[in-house]
This record gives sequence, C-alpha cells and structure tokens, in this order.
Amino acid sequence: MCNGYCVSMRLLFYIGVILIGCGFMLAAAETAWHSMPGSVRSFIVSAHDLWYTLSPSSLIISELRVERLLGSWVWDPVILTFLKLPAWLIFGAPGVILLTSFRPNRDPKSIEEMAKVMESFELYDHLTKLAKEENPPGEEHGPQDILPEKPYHDDELEAKKERP
Repeated sequence: MCNGYCVSMRLLFYIGVILIGCGFMLAAAETAWHSMPGSVRSFIVSAHDLWYTLSPSSLIISELRVERLLGSWVWDPVILTFLKLPAWLIFGAPGVILLTSFRPNRDPKSIEEMAKVMESFELYDHLTKLAKEENPPGEEHGPQDILPEKPYHDDELEAKKERP
C-alpha cells in the first residue's frame, strides 16, 4: 500500500493503459484494412475480419486450440459472436473501464490537496491581474525590472578607482 493506493490497483490501471493503446493501434489497423485490395467496404470492420486479414494462420490455430481444449461449441456461438465486434472496441472498452475505475489519487486527501493547489493558482492569477491594473498607462514592466540599474561589479570598480 502506497499513499492509500494498492499495488494491484496500480497494475490494473497500467493494464488499462495498455488496452487503450492496443485499441488505438487496432483502430489504425482497421483504417489500413480499408485500403487493402480485396477488403469489403463497410463502416465497421469486425475483429474476425481484421484478424483474418492480418494473420490468417494464427486465427486458424486459435480456432483449432479452442475447439480441442474447450470444445467446438465454445468457438462457434461464443467466440465468433464476440469477434463480430470491432477490434478497437474489444480492447478499448475494458481499457476505459480499468482506467476510470483504478485511476490514482482518488482518495479524499488527494482531492483536498488538489483543491489547495488550484486555490494557489487562482491566487497567483488574481495577484497578476491586480498588478496589471495598477500599472500606469505607457509604463512597461518585465525582466528589466529584476535587473539592477547598475550591476554590482561596476560599483566595485568605481570603489577601487577612488581608493588609490
């Protein structure tokens, strides 16, 4: 437990980030799929079609392994129905759920700390506005206000010239 945030929750948050990244990559692959010769022109591309286009051998191997381990009834009605959805949705939806559910800094203490930080930003903005209002017209302020009119080493040189 670190700052009220469990390690497993952090892990689930990062898994959500990875799933969102995969969803974006699959959305890009879907866009590229539309430009491939022989692709069917449709608005939404199913994950099955995208998988078959990108790697047909791995799709067939996965089908054979699922049918051998779990039975043929698992592949045809269950997994194929699931693969009719767009690939970006299959990865993106769980990613969004994990990101929103396990985001860090959700405890009340961190919300109070963020409110204090935002209040300090508002104070700075308010003071800046007041300083600009007090500025006489035609007078410019900026970095030159920070620099002294006579640098320190010039004063030192004048003092040395007076001594001899």
